[in-house]
Amino acid sequence: LQDALDWVQVRVQELEAEREGSGVATLQVQMETLRLEMETERQTMAAAMEELRDDRATMRGRVLEAREREREAETARARIAADYEILKDRVLKKRREQQRQAQQATPARTGSAFASLDDILSLGDPSVVRGLPRTEASTASGPPLPDRRREREEEEVSSSLRQRPTEGERREE
Repeated sequence: LQDALDWVQVRVQELEAEREGSGVATLQVQMETLRLEMETERQTMAAAMEELRDDRATMRGRVLEAREREREAETARARIAADYEILKDRVLKKRREQQRQAQQATPARTGSAFASLDDILSLGDPSVVRGLPRTEASTASGPPLPDRRREREEEEVSSSLRQRPTEGERREE
């Protein structure tokens, strides 16, 4: 009976050891599974980090490009403003020149519509032939009047220029 008890005892110990061994093996399998899961997770995280780094680099590039476009746009705005000022100055100068020419041409046109005072006076004088000098008889009525037309025209032009400044001059003031 003792031998049977010893044998059962040994057998129980063997079964317990086997059971403990299978528990250890199960734990080892579970640990290996967890290690593999952790490695997979680490690789996933590393890939995500790499993707974030790439996205970050892409964003930096886009920010730099946007800043460059802003600088170019600002340069273009400044160039356009300068060109606008140049064109505006040209237009104002042209307008002043046209006004000046118009003011100078207006008295000249009115003056050119009439002949000189001597020509008007000589219209009724048969001794004066157009283009030829006057004879003594035609001037006997009195001395010729001085031609003051040019002086009056210059005075009118200068007074009209003093009276009303051009649009560009008003802006400068």
